[in-house]
Parts: sequence; C-alpha cells; structure tokens
Amino acid sequence: MATIGGNTEKKEIGLSIGVSGTHDKTMIDKTTGYLRLVDVDVDGQGNPVYIEQGSWTSDAIDLGDVFQDFEKVFTDNTVSGASSFAALTRVSDNGINWSKWVAIAEDGAIQSETKQYIQVRIDLFAGFVSDVFIIANSDFDTNKYIEQKVLSKGRYVVPKLTSNTSSTEGFPFSSSEYSSTYVKWKAFDKIDSAYFLTKASIIEGFLGFYFTNKKRITKYNIRSMITYQAMPKSWVLQASNDTTDGINGTWKDLDTQINQIWTATNIDKEYSFSNNEKYHAYRINWTENNGYTTYSGVGELDFYEEGTTSLSLKRDYQYDMTMDDTWLGEGSLHRQKITREEWLKIDRFEVK
Repeated sequence: MATIGGNTEKKEIGLSIGVSGTHDKTMIDKTTGYLRLVDVDVDGQGNPVYIEQGSWTSDAIDLGDVFQDFEKVFTDNTVSGASSFAALTRVSDNGINWSKWVAIAEDGAIQSETKQYIQVRIDLFAGFVSDVFIIANSDFDTNKYIEQKVLSKGRYVVPKLTSNTSSTEGFPFSSSEYSSTYVKWKAFDKIDSAYFLTKASIIEGFLGFYFTNKKRITKYNIRSMITYQAMPKSWVLQASNDTTDGINGTWKDLDTQINQIWTATNIDKEYSFSNNEKYHAYRINWTENNGYTTYSGVGELDFYEEGTTSLSLKRDYQYDMTMDDTWLGEGSLHRQKITREEWLKIDRFEVK
C-alpha cells in the first residue's frame, strides 16, 4: 500500500488528451475529475490509502495530416515527498502494430518516432510521505490539442529563375527542349510571355524541379501558354529522392489527371493531393496534349509546400523542488539505483 509510517499517499493527474483510455489500478476521481491511484484502504483517521503504483494508457490518438508536427507531451505537476511518475509514448502507422514504449525527454519532448498514431501512458509510483500529485489540471474532457503554433506558412516554393543554374535552391529539368528560346527554366521565370516547349514533333514529355532541400509538396499550379492547345492534357505527378538530374532514379506517382482542357492563355489550374513525405524532385509527366501536333509546352509550373505547425498539450508550470533526504524504492522507471537529482536530469518534470 502507499502508506508508510501512518502517512497517506495520494496522486492525481488531469490530462488534456481525453480521459478515455485503459486503467491499471487507476481511476477517474468523481469529485476532482483527475486520474488517480485507486484507494485500497483507510488510515486511522478514515482517510483513503492508495495502492503503491498504477498506470493509465490513453486511447490511440490519430494525429491526421499534422502527425509530423506533434512534438511534446506537456505537463503541469506538483509533487511533495518521494512520489514520482513516468510519461511514455508509443506510435503506430496503422493503429494496430505499435512500437515499444519510450519515455519522453526531460523537456516533455516525445522521443518516439514520427508516425500517424500515438498513445500516452502515465505511470504513477507511490512515495513514502503524504503526497499530492497533480499534472495538467486543465479541463481534459475537451481540447485534445490545446496549443497549435504556426512555424511556417504554406506557399509556392519554386524560386524565380533566370537560367537553368541561377538558383541555389534547385534546378529545373525536362525530357527535351524545343530551342534555346523555349528552355525549361522559362516555365519557372514568373513571366507570362515566356514558356517552355518540348522538342519539335514530340508530344509526350515531362517537366519538373529538383529542390536542394527536400519539400513536402501537396499542391501544384500549371499556367497555360499562348499556344494553349499544346498544353498537357493527361499526366501523372511524380516525386523522387534518388534522381540526380530529374531523368534518372526511381519515381513515385502522387497524382493523376486526365482530360484537362485548356481554352485560353494564362489560365491557372491548381491541383491538390495527399502527401506526407518530403522529396527532392517533383515533375509532371504527360502522355498527351490538347491536340497540338508540333510540340507540347507549359506556361508556368509551381509547387506548393505545406506550412508546418507545432502541436502541444498545454502546460503552465513553475519549477521548484524540495530534495528528499533519501531516494529509495522499487518499480519506478526513474528510481533504479540513482539519486533524486540524477533522476531529475533524466526526466525533469518541474518537481516540487
């Protein structure tokens, strides 16, 4: 039991990730709404005595399109005496097959790999004096993700080119070129009157951009040129991480469009698709145009990189601590032949 020398121990947790989950010797207190250890007895004054240790495991949390940006499990807590707790996470691609549990870092950062599904586990360990232990005492029935900060806004990211080698951000590539006047970089010069053309009598082709730094592209925009009948009609958007020139390497299909009809000059068409990976190179690879037999071409092509956000579970805490005279006990992740000071260096939860 969690009582030593007549002292009663109590631990409570309130989390901003929902109360639904699996309890092992823990429960939701009907009065406070906190997660706590179950009580197994009462002391001489009629106060409840709680079990030595227990845990709570959240339901699987689907992070959806923003799972790459989920960074931390944040906690508020107050600990007096020799109480301790451990927060761990595990992750999954499909919500079925899970990784091993991994303790979060001392600043609350998740150490598990980046995957779409995550679970949080809180282990509570009883100490040896009267304790009150509270984590994140906000309303945890709502606001699964309490804070979301925009780190960078989404935008079209191909730089304005003045030649095939004018930018350190990357380079354009194509399957062929009509002449030195209608070269590939003209599709990335941000000028309506200039455009790219394939070699004469070549109808099929591809056009793309290689990024020096990988990008997670989720949209692309194509602008029609003056001879709009030569614009691509059916194509596949492809991506690669091992190409060196936009021609070699392996390519993954990300988006397919068929029967795209162009009826005027300088018309923009934007296409969105799902993509959770970063790639060096993207290209449109077309098999037919809108009926022009002399060549194919594109007025402008640009790729849109998704903005990035930082999601975190809310915490508002103050750091203070009273050192225990001794740090003993069994069963705790952080109490295996180490001092309390050493434990705090491993997992600093702002203990006091």
